[in-house]
Amino acid sequence: MCADSTPLRVLLVDDEADFRRAARTVLERRGITVLEAANGEEAIERLRHRPPDLVLLDLKMPGRGGLEVLEELRASH
Repeated sequence: MCADSTPLRVLLVDDEADFRRAARTVLERRGITVLEAANGEEAIERLRHRPPDLVLLDLKMPGRGGLEVLEELRASH
């Protein structure tokens, strides 16, 4: 939970659906709101709408990799 008692919002970015599913289960059990993106493009789109409190980012993905997403995130936030 955040300091104001709202659930922590995490964006989970990974191209492996099984990993996202397992991580989501663990995080949600702890009361964390989880958003998912399967690739860098989806992650950037989600970040534009409402930035999460935390981003868990896979560095090696097809297309726009994690480092590219991180650079764009740093530049825009």
